[in-house]
Amino acid sequence: MSEEVDGVTHLEIRDVKVKDKLFKVSVSLNHAVCSCKKFVMCGILCRHAFCGLKQIGVTKLPRTLVLNRWMKIADSGTSSDSVMVSNDYFKLERLNTDLDNHGGDVVEFTKRDHMAAMVGDQPSGELTVLVPKSCKNKGNYFKRMVSEREKAVMNSKKRIRKCKKCSALTHDSRTCPKNNEVVMEAAKNAVVTEAAENEVAKNVGP
Repeated sequence: MSEEVDGVTHLEIRDVKVKDKLFKVSVSLNHAVCSCKKFVMCGILCRHAFCGLKQIGVTKLPRTLVLNRWMKIADSGTSSDSVMVSNDYFKLERLNTDLDNHGGDVVEFTKRDHMAAMVGDQPSGELTVLVPKSCKNKGNYFKRMVSEREKAVMNSKKRIRKCKKCSALTHDSRTCPKNNEVVMEAAKNAVVTEAAENEVAKNVGP
């Protein structure tokens, strides 16, 4: 089924590879649009558009259907200087091919020459590269450094410990100062008891 409107032919093409699905194709002498949208997504003309162009008698692919990205020299997104350098480079290559075909002196292009033609010559002489400034990251592979904010959050989540003897927050029952007082009191009582026993022993003596 085909219909031509204002020089544009509208076709319905059945694709047997996609479960006999119908694709709507609109083609002209210099343009083609398909409902599969492959040209929009990939930039490559689909087989349905090729079939439509073939049906209207187009034997040469129009320039509008070949994107710049597929050309040997991509004009899109490049500066005029780089395009001029690329043109000169390819002119030299064609000249080299012509000389080779006619038996002339052949100029050999190395990989360095190719790069120089595209981006320019490399700097000559001794190059001095400074050592990059070292920086201390927040963490490393073994132990991560904790910020002050994280320390405060971690400390706030810790259980507050109190001394069982005096309810102080600065120490526990093992290091409580009252332990020394108890020890001193016990030692004092032991000394008093020993003195009393000695006194009793003297009075009861023979």
